[in-house]
Amino acid sequence: MDQQALAFKLQNVPKLPGVYLWKNKHGEIIYIGKAKNLYNRTHQYFNAKGNNYKTNVLVSHIADLDFIVTKTENDSLMLEANLINQHRPKYNILLKERFNYPYIVITNEKDPRLLYTRNYRSYKGKYYGPFAASNFNKFDIYTLLNHLFPLRKCYKLPKKRCLYYDIGECLGPCIKNVEQNKYDEIRKQIDDFFNGKTKSIIKMLEEKEKRASEKFDFEMAKKYYELIQNINYINKNDPSNVFIGAKEKIDVVGWYTHEQYLALIIHTYINGKLLTVNKLINEYYDNLDELIVSCLNDYYLHNFNLPQQVYLPLEQKYLSDLNYQNKIKFINPKAGKFISIIKLANTNAEQYFKSDYLVYKRQKALNEDAFEQLKQLLGIDNLNLINVFDMSNLFGTEKVGGMIALSNGEFNKKLYRKFIIKDANNVGDTQAMNEVVSRQYKRTLSERQSLPNLIIVDGGINQVNATIKALQTIKLDQIIPVIGLYKDRNHKTDGIIYREQKIALDHKSGLYLYLFNIQEEVHRFAISFFRQRKHRLN
Repeated sequence: MDQQALAFKLQNVPKLPGVYLWKNKHGEIIYIGKAKNLYNRTHQYFNAKGNNYKTNVLVSHIADLDFIVTKTENDSLMLEANLINQHRPKYNILLKERFNYPYIVITNEKDPRLLYTRNYRSYKGKYYGPFAASNFNKFDIYTLLNHLFPLRKCYKLPKKRCLYYDIGECLGPCIKNVEQNKYDEIRKQIDDFFNGKTKSIIKMLEEKEKRASEKFDFEMAKKYYELIQNINYINKNDPSNVFIGAKEKIDVVGWYTHEQYLALIIHTYINGKLLTVNKLINEYYDNLDELIVSCLNDYYLHNFNLPQQVYLPLEQKYLSDLNYQNKIKFINPKAGKFISIIKLANTNAEQYFKSDYLVYKRQKALNEDAFEQLKQLLGIDNLNLINVFDMSNLFGTEKVGGMIALSNGEFNKKLYRKFIIKDANNVGDTQAMNEVVSRQYKRTLSERQSLPNLIIVDGGINQVNATIKALQTIKLDQIIPVIGLYKDRNHKTDGIIYREQKIALDHKSGLYLYLFNIQEEVHRFAISFFRQRKHRLN
């Protein structure tokens, strides 16, 4: 993304709570942060006067921005922690892997306890939270509830009564059998508390605050006041939309439309945590629901780690089509928490559209112009399929190859291919290129697939010649033209090699940027495969 596109996106960041993700030119996440106001926070990074050295270094690598809107500040704090633990960005001070926000839980034991814990184990009882906001004293709320509700405080029942029974803060299961209906009533009262039915408790605390003030015990009065504020904080915050307490993998789909454009968002929850957001913008001219079904079928066809359930607001006939095509249960919720979570996904789809769609339209127009320039430069009228190759290795070992494809000038990820180089320790880049190209088109011919109208290789004359030599062995060298993207002394792309001639390009031209983006994409694809291989082998 160029600086003008980034500036446009920044101007359209919403003034809402959420999480922002800075990315570098390779699309890698380099920093994740939270914000009460995403617009204000993201713009602060470009105020050089207030930045320290570390921030200035970070800003120098920023090329793109993603953001996820949350319903509350509490949710943005939790989502930030989830995403940092998942992505581990370079410029973050990493949270510990076992770091979790606290819950208050009433256990499922015969004689239940009220616990304060950072570990979520659904089988242990009913959990309230998690609570993340720094201006909210969670442990004081826990202490208050332990005073208000006479549940047992001990881990193991003693054989005699204790002080808590004497002061009325325990029903005394150690010395008598407590009827379950009494515990059921306490469970209901705790439920009511976390659902905002706290008037009587607040009134009691206000009276205690007043009496403490009259006795000039201002320290205790302040404590009662802070408890009231904490309770009010709980009352005004809805249940979390970034933590849903489910063990299975779940997707939630939302969308937003404007004129002929659809912005689609897929929120993925793993072990109950919102960890991934996938999104796309598409044009439509006919039935919107059918386009959504088509987009989701395509998405899940190429997604190997499928969710167990997907929640989205579609009519039953379209859900049936999705259920038939995929081994996933698609659900349109009519009530419950997923209604609120879908609304959050819809909000993110709207904000994504507003920040990205003009960038998308502008980039599409530039790409179309550059694509036409490439046709004219090469004298090729038909470029409906282009294949692009690159190799990746570490000090000449563990070589892999990557091929990306462009259909009518736009990336077509369905046609991307990965190659493991045979005997990779004993071949150079040109031999590896020869092998990959030969393998690809022998397979293309045997399967009677479409041949490309152009091959682009990331490299100079040696890579071009290796590619042409591979094509000669299968008699395609006179059918498929080959160009290379050669680099200057600073290892920066400088121009095109075509028919053994170097064609220098203006580095500010649309054609140069178009080819540079193609080169970045194939390099990203190849290096990602290399890293996956290295990780598995290690």
